[in-house]
Parts: sequence; structure tokens; C-alpha cells
Amino acid sequence: MAVKSKLEKTYKVKYQDGYYIFKLNSLLDERNVTKNSVKNKKEIDFNSMQRLIKGDLTRLDLDIIAKLCNELDCKIEDIVEYRNEKWFNKKEDECLS
Repeated sequence: MAVKSKLEKTYKVKYQDGYYIFKLNSLLDERNVTKNSVKNKKEIDFNSMQRLIKGDLTRLDLDIIAKLCNELDCKIEDIVEYRNEKWFNKKEDECLS
């Protein structure tokens, strides 16, 4: 199940010993670009884009990732990244210090 961060407009999805962080929604907002404009320009299925935004998918479609990276002039990790639990625990410890 995806957990949405309201402040950052990202979704965090638990997977094995860590989390996938889906940041496409935040990136679009940051670039002041609408989902529809990217979807139409790059011919990406709306449902596929929504699943990538919310992390509601079973596999990453590299074709879609490439289209988004080219359109938004970004790297894969600007759209989705994987962090292990140790990284999150370290960040929590830093915040408490």
C-alpha cells in the first residue's frame, strides 16, 4: 500500500527490506507541468501514468520512464528511487538529534 506524503506529493511503497519512493507527481508540480500535457505529448496511457505516480504497479515500464525523462529533462531517480530501511532509520535518527 502506498503512503502519500502530503508536503512533498510523493508516494512511498514498502517492498522487501526498503521502500520505493515515487516522485513523479512532485516533479510535475515542481516543473509546473500537467499530467495531461505530458501524457498527450509523449503518448503515454493515462492509467499507466497514474500507476507510476502512486506506485500502484508491479513492474516499471522503461519505455515510459525514458519518455518522461526526455520530456522532463530529468534522471530516473527524479521519478522513482529505492531506499532500504537502514536509510530511513538513519534519517529518523538525524531528525531526532
